[in-house]
Amino acid sequence: MSYLGNQPATGENNSFKILDDITSYTLTFDGSDSSIISLANDTITLNNHRFVTGQRVTYSTTGTAIGNLISGSVYYIIKYDQNSIQLALSYVNALSGTYIQITGPGVGTNHTFNVAFDGINTRFKATYDNGTKAQMTRAAQLQISINGVIQQPNDTSTPANGFGIDVDSVIIFSTAPLVTDVFWGNLVANNFPTFDIADNTVDSFTGDNVTTDFTLSKTPANNQNILVTIDGVVQYPSDATTVRAYTLYENVLSFVSAPGNGTAIQVRHIGFAGATSSNVTGFYGRVGNVSLNSADNINVASINLTGAAVSMGNVGAGIVTASKFVGDGSLLTGVVSSKWRNNTAGITTQSSVGVNTTSVDVSGLTGVGNSFNGLYVSNGMVIMDNTLNGNHYIGTNFNGLMAGPVNIAGVLTIDGNYVVV
Repeated sequence: MSYLGNQPATGENNSFKILDDITSYTLTFDGSDSSIISLANDTITLNNHRFVTGQRVTYSTTGTAIGNLISGSVYYIIKYDQNSIQLALSYVNALSGTYIQITGPGVGTNHTFNVAFDGINTRFKATYDNGTKAQMTRAAQLQISINGVIQQPNDTSTPANGFGIDVDSVIIFSTAPLVTDVFWGNLVANNFPTFDIADNTVDSFTGDNVTTDFTLSKTPANNQNILVTIDGVVQYPSDATTVRAYTLYENVLSFVSAPGNGTAIQVRHIGFAGATSSNVTGFYGRVGNVSLNSADNINVASINLTGAAVSMGNVGAGIVTASKFVGDGSLLTGVVSSKWRNNTAGITTQSSVGVNTTSVDVSGLTGVGNSFNGLYVSNGMVIMDNTLNGNHYIGTNFNGLMAGPVNIAGVLTIDGNYVVV
């Protein structure tokens, strides 16, 4: 999709995803491993798991069951964090956080939890590419079919029909799908260009050796859009296949283990900062909202002035001081130093000192019967200050002294390099 004034965009090639099959998902783990089975927290570590609080799962093993669990029985998930779960005996207990105490690890490496369409579960994790969590903020980003019937999307966690969504990539069906139901779905994301710009943001926290989850000031697109450091050391994000230092869901940063007491946690949002909201990065060696000063030299091709103007500044290799510019369509070319002012009774008076220029076109400046056409001045000093009645200066040249035919209705005085009429 393109917008007026913008080139059409195709989006990312990987933006359109087929969802993983959620009709049945089985996670296999080593139930005898003491690093997985925690007796202190009554948790089971299943790195980057897909389970949701309240889901009904079936536990099975070909070895000896984990202490206080029975192989082949159903339990309800309590999501402890992104990488660990606890188990409850009922859906109500799962919602209230009443978990089963684990009395010991099991025997054997083949232990499984299975969650499936069973007529009871309504909440399922939306993933693609075998476990990558879908990043969606609107239900319409998902297209879901049950038995070939497209389901209606609803931006709510309590849909009356079709399906809704919840934080952490959760799909919620209004009616629990049955074991015989056929599912397919796809995700549309990250395809449409955004024209919003925002400053890069840095969130800062302090570790306490207990807290693992930290709420960010805004929601990044994914793990790749933040840079996380602890005491200046860069932390590596988890992905779909490998658990590392942290994971991200919505605007919550979740560490695998709690940062130490007093550690400085910094989260830098890596985004695009536009010129309208950020300081200039370099202007005459300065930053911030800068302005020109008397030490700045500016080179320009041309400057056109129309109407009256008052200015002080540098132009090219010379200095322009224009206290007032009067006239219509008048053009000053290459003037180094000049003053223009309007005299009484509509008479235009020119006073120029130290002029070093190729041409001054003052054809638009007129007084009472006065006309100045093609006045050329070079390497000289000229003062013209008189009421000119019917006098006409055409092609007059001054080079130190005045030369050429001139009609003078007054007194001519020559004093060094000055000409006074």
